[in-house]
Amino acid sequence: MTKNILVVSPVPSHPQDAGNKKRIYSLFKYLQAKSFKIHYLLYEVHGNGYTCNKSSYEAMKAEWDYFDFLLPSPDHHKVLVNLRTKLLNSPRYSAIASKGISLPIQYKVDDWCSDALINFVNWKCKNFAISTVFVEYVFLSKLLEFLPANVFKVIDTHDVFANRNIYMFKNTINSRFFSTPPKEEIKGLNRADLVIAIQEEEKKYFEARTTSEVIELTHLEEEKFIYKQYNCLASVGIIASSNPINIRSVQVFLDLITETKNLSSIKIYIAGSVSAKVSCSLPNVVFLGQVNYLDHFYNLADLYINPMIAGTGIKIKTLEAFSYGVPLLSTEIGSVGTGSIFEFHNFPSLKELINHLDKIYSSQTSLDIYQEASKSCFHTYKANLNLQLDSLLARVDR
Repeated sequence: MTKNILVVSPVPSHPQDAGNKKRIYSLFKYLQAKSFKIHYLLYEVHGNGYTCNKSSYEAMKAEWDYFDFLLPSPDHHKVLVNLRTKLLNSPRYSAIASKGISLPIQYKVDDWCSDALINFVNWKCKNFAISTVFVEYVFLSKLLEFLPANVFKVIDTHDVFANRNIYMFKNTINSRFFSTPPKEEIKGLNRADLVIAIQEEEKKYFEARTTSEVIELTHLEEEKFIYKQYNCLASVGIIASSNPINIRSVQVFLDLITETKNLSSIKIYIAGSVSAKVSCSLPNVVFLGQVNYLDHFYNLADLYINPMIAGTGIKIKTLEAFSYGVPLLSTEIGSVGTGSIFEFHNFPSLKELINHLDKIYSSQTSLDIYQEASKSCFHTYKANLNLQLDSLLARVDR
């Protein structure tokens, strides 16, 4: 008999123009293909309507078996929640954060969850025979406390949110996304029957702190290898969304390129919404904006770069490059959770990555080894992913 899965997410599944959207879309399309009916509930945590325009609404309505859109109820706007939000979004706070100074202001784990969400989810479970509820992100976990006893409760974490803002401050990145004290995150995780970590290090972190079962499930990608000769290096490509981490990482990369004499003539393609948030004076930098066809983008350049200087979770753009089998250079942070042991996927700093890029550009080194490394990494990754998916299915298809 077909089983019903309810997905509660603060971000839309469409369009897939950011890593978290790609993660969510690929996971639930996989489960849908396994004969589960997917009820997708988009919960607009801030009530500002920015996350869902008409186009994405229609796309989600067509994609999923059921689609609902919900705004927070007035109870969401409590005095302390509003005060924390006001402080975290104030220009003064941003100015202090930009200097790398840490302030002890964080959200409580339930600040972004309202009674409207709890009541609606409870109604869905009772009226649609929901067998499993997936909560995307720990900050919506409060609703799990109000579900019928027979519903299997899952938190898909995406990231570690304990003291996330402090980590960002240390890397001089002012991220206004969710951050909470460690005890608050544990409180949220303990509400689940199953916690999904997106990479191994975070699995170990959660296992040491929560009473819930924890499994690892990385991002789902299919093989899309591009078969062409990479004889020498003339161009590089970067694709990223416009979150604060990506903006700073790509901008630092472009600044370092500008300062590196030999690389000032290399062609650089910047794709994704980050294109509108960074700048470079070099005439050979091409800002592509949003790209409709990834196949075209991954056929465009000779080598691809993941320039991440900070971040948690897993870097989906690295896995995406592996899935296309294209030559790649990445910082160590950009490869966390991918399983790659190649040195050129694990540069300790962006400066060292640039130095290596300079070396292979100046010497016109063949890129064959980089191409083969990406393919090898993908095959290993895919084998592990299949085991992880089997583990998930054994729990939700009970």
